[in-house]
Amino acid sequence: MDQLPEYLRDFTRFGYLTGWRKGEIASLHWEDVDQDVIRLRAENSKNGDARTGTLEGELAELVDRRKAARQVKTKDGPMLAALVFHNHGGPIVDFRKAWATACCVAGVGKLVCPICKGAVSAEHKCMNCSRKWEREQLKYVGRLFHDFRRTAVRNMVRAGVPERVAMSVSGHKTRSIFDRYNIVSEQDLRDAMQRTQAYLTATAEQERQRVARKQPAGIQ
Repeated sequence: MDQLPEYLRDFTRFGYLTGWRKGEIASLHWEDVDQDVIRLRAENSKNGDARTGTLEGELAELVDRRKAARQVKTKDGPMLAALVFHNHGGPIVDFRKAWATACCVAGVGKLVCPICKGAVSAEHKCMNCSRKWEREQLKYVGRLFHDFRRTAVRNMVRAGVPERVAMSVSGHKTRSIFDRYNIVSEQDLRDAMQRTQAYLTATAEQERQRVARKQPAGIQ
């Protein structure tokens, strides 16, 4: 997260918490936010179904940050961005290069030779076949933004959220599941985000305590 451009950080966190697709997140306008509810329009959903998310805990704080960042400076003066997530007021489009760079720096991705998939040097020379490449020609392998869809569902299920509700939050849906469960209520969605936030908070506290136990005496 720290290695990403600032305009992508809340965007990425939203994806991590909800499992929504990047195109769905990028489509959100402020008119889609109604107090503590955010709605994805059917025309912006990959499966063609509208979706509702409730703003609880970290998600609510995230949207509050976006509200504070809504006003942007332009050559014609200040303006209010229509999009919840934006890049200096404009839409967030293809950010694959920024994503790959951040993941490589963070150690969760790497650039490889597009031909033999071998590791490359800092000068972009393949250590295996000795070919020299431009940065844009290299192939990225590693974590993908789309991986958050699986991560979000896993976190919700581990937090005790029913699978059908978790899939409704993230937009995972097959015809058989849709036919069986039909509609998930808004209260189910609200409970899902509350439980997930409690799970993430408890996990972070456990990790903090684990790190603290490993510190030598005298270090605070």
